[in-house]
Amino acid sequence: MVGALSDAVTMIFSLLRLCIGACMLGYGSYSDIRTREVSNVVWLIMGASGVLFACIELFTGSLSPFQLFKSLILGAIFASLLYVLNFGGADVKAIISLSLLFPSYPFFSLFHLRLPLMGVPPLDVFVLSMLTNALLIAISAPLALFLYNSFRRNFSTLMFIGWKVRITDLRGRKNYKLMHEIEEGSGKMKYVWGGIEPTEEMLSRLEEFYREKKIDGVWITPELPFIVYLTAGFFITVFYGDFISTFFF
Repeated sequence: MVGALSDAVTMIFSLLRLCIGACMLGYGSYSDIRTREVSNVVWLIMGASGVLFACIELFTGSLSPFQLFKSLILGAIFASLLYVLNFGGADVKAIISLSLLFPSYPFFSLFHLRLPLMGVPPLDVFVLSMLTNALLIAISAPLALFLYNSFRRNFSTLMFIGWKVRITDLRGRKNYKLMHEIEEGSGKMKYVWGGIEPTEEMLSRLEEFYREKKIDGVWITPELPFIVYLTAGFFITVFYGDFISTFFF
């Protein structure tokens, strides 16, 4: 009877955690892309929900104190590491909130299919798997850019870190940096490490050079906030599992 109650509680809370985590991370990613800010309400909802669920699960015996402690300690360690590495405040708060909301892997069983598909990794710390998955996705971005540019036949030494766009399309884009400075008079492009912000003055100069037929396009590099990768890592961890465990264990 106790075991059945524990399984039922785990299943219900797993679904609630998935809904809350997906909604809050989805909104947080959208807000960070649009405004470069994420309201603290997002993390308060996730953290408070995690505390409530954990208290009930500890009471029913469906969550062990050690598992909760393990998730919080590792979450705090990696949140501190992101802070030291100068990641955004939203990324740090997301790691802390998710270590509370998901002290262990969520339990799902649909049509005889157990999620995550690849099973729970040996360490069983959801936030760690989500973070490593997110980092692997971020690292693979240059390969995706290379394939995209190859398909478009835009071959350049820059094809691993950006893509080429027409001057007339620049004003409609957001969250990017120009990869070149334009030399006055000649219109020649000079690569700038790390890129430069597309100011109004810079865009006007580019449009002038375009009208004079000196250039037709420039290379840009994306500026996606890391929370977008965390959100992708979240869904992969829930439904697939841990990439590193799949490869090495």
